[in-house]
Amino acid sequence: MLTPGILSFHIATGIMYIHWSIRSRWLKSSKTEITDSSSLAVIQEPLIPTNRLHHYTQSNLMFKNVLLFITTLLAALSTSTGYDVMDSLKGAVQVTTFLDWFHHAEKYVHARGLLFLDVIPALFLIMMAIMFFKDGKKVKALLTVLALLLNLAGVFLNIQYADPIASQMSNWTPENVPGDWISLKDEWMKYIGLNGLLGLLGWICFLTTYFIPARKNTEGKQLPRFLRFLKNAVLFFLTFSFGLSATRLIGLYLFPTTFDISGITFIEMHRPLDIAIRKAGPYVFVFISVLFGLLTTLFFVEGNKRKGWLAVCAYIFLLADTLIALQGNGPLNDLFLSWTPTSIPDNWASFRDDWLQYHVYRDIFLFLLFTLLFLIHISPESRKPVQAWNQ
Repeated sequence: MLTPGILSFHIATGIMYIHWSIRSRWLKSSKTEITDSSSLAVIQEPLIPTNRLHHYTQSNLMFKNVLLFITTLLAALSTSTGYDVMDSLKGAVQVTTFLDWFHHAEKYVHARGLLFLDVIPALFLIMMAIMFFKDGKKVKALLTVLALLLNLAGVFLNIQYADPIASQMSNWTPENVPGDWISLKDEWMKYIGLNGLLGLLGWICFLTTYFIPARKNTEGKQLPRFLRFLKNAVLFFLTFSFGLSATRLIGLYLFPTTFDISGITFIEMHRPLDIAIRKAGPYVFVFISVLFGLLTTLFFVEGNKRKGWLAVCAYIFLLADTLIALQGNGPLNDLFLSWTPTSIPDNWASFRDDWLQYHVYRDIFLFLLFTLLFLIHISPESRKPVQAWNQ
């Protein structure tokens, strides 16, 4: 079955393929000059006599960049713990609400969490570290190894401290909970949160590899040092933020807890998050818009028109996400806020499914937005057709 997650990946792959097809026109065969001392004639001969080596080089480059893209997504995915929106369940909550959410969430995390959030990302980080070492990029390799170690530390913390408490909570029922169940629950959430924090630090370490050039670029138009720092800082923040957003689509299909919880649990968990987003959402959108505008301007000023247009297209995807949020999720959020545990309609699940479907559409656009940010990172400078991997 063609799920939205698989569809998004195919679309992203198609965008990357089109990007490489266009970029290949920039790449020219290297030539050497041989001077005949008797006639002073200059003879140019191709360094590569056939297209076979050139094709191999391009295929190898594309393989490395695809591997880099997948590893980046997995590094961002490893920041997830599989337990979504836990903050609304901290402190004194209804035991029935917490157990309804926990039993369904634990079912998916226990079956899929270790494999998809830890093992597979670790394998790709190992492959990427080896590739960096082979290419002589020691700093990038060390940062990748550090990201791996941070993720493994989170796994150790989870197995050593969080899992024993989760095993106890798996046997709880609303009628049979210990007197200190709230403190035990919050302690478990603390360890889960630390696991997520270590994953977040690992994501930062791996993302930093994008901003370590192999050599100093002194050709073409250069921005002043402060503006170069500002450009990189903005690009880092946007990639960091939307890298996390891009993985929500994957997380929704790996851990579909929201489809299983009861209506009461759904509105109790949805309400505080929705209220917070209503307050902060407009300011966040304006802030992100300013960052996109600044990044686009800096790209065009330094002559990187291709990257500038990629940033413009990425912002268009953000606008599409925002439009769906306002026109699709917004009215349903208003409806959810009007519900109480005693006034939830019998067909509430159909409204929830519509709400989640709008989120799927939004997550597809955010996935594509992140893909364009990735292309910005690996695209060669407009004035200098060099290979993306060697930047």
